[in-house]
Amino acid sequence: MHPAVKVSRLSIVLLVFALCTLWGGMQEKSGSPFSFAAPAFAAENNNYGDEDEEPFGEDHIATRDPLEPMNRAFFHFNDKLYFWFLKPVGTFYGKVIPPGIRTDIKNAYENIQFPIRFVNNTLQGKFKRAGVELSRFVINSTLGFGGMFDIANTHFNLQPYDEDFGQTLGFYGMRPMIFINWPILGPSTGRDTIGFAADTFLNPIYYLAPNMAVRAGVQGGVKLNNTSMRIGEYEDFKASALDPYVSMRDFFLNYRAQAIKR
Repeated sequence: MHPAVKVSRLSIVLLVFALCTLWGGMQEKSGSPFSFAAPAFAAENNNYGDEDEEPFGEDHIATRDPLEPMNRAFFHFNDKLYFWFLKPVGTFYGKVIPPGIRTDIKNAYENIQFPIRFVNNTLQGKFKRAGVELSRFVINSTLGFGGMFDIANTHFNLQPYDEDFGQTLGFYGMRPMIFINWPILGPSTGRDTIGFAADTFLNPIYYLAPNMAVRAGVQGGVKLNNTSMRIGEYEDFKASALDPYVSMRDFFLNYRAQAIKR
């Protein structure tokens, strides 16, 4: 790709980030902080293990759901939030912003989340993977124009190794405890909620944007951007599920159990 084209795309990405930040900041100041997290929970990689493995791991079997009435209420809330707000806004956003720009934004945000993956790979003793993450960050931050282009993957075949503190806790034997379906944030467990809170302090956005309004705007803009790229997945899931809540819970618990084993 010609350098002039890359610079032009960088300018557009920065403009979109600025608009999303401003809009999200206005939402925060108006007393309605909002994180654009769709209730869809499917992972980008649907490979959860070998065919010979048990469909559900020990974590899934041992995880209790004593908060089911509340969790179902929040599931219903997230469902309406998606269909009444996220889907129409994300669809409009997707028509205005070209697919290439949306991919650049997604790549840039994932690149800046490098400390979370690097630290948690290191904490689990996965030093080779931590080294790959470090290499990916250096390559994409320089040759990839701040991470907009995943040069480490396309030119050096360096795949990312996603790890978070919830997985680290699971790696050292901590059980999920109970299933929790948070409003807006979606499915989680007691263990993953603790991990999410810990990872907040590894997120560079926490320090680059100390103002809560700006931080909410940046993260909200990124969530909206990612949602616009996945319109239709949640609809397909609901159409194929007898009980969407139970299917969502089981899918999430199985996915997290398999992620810890990787």
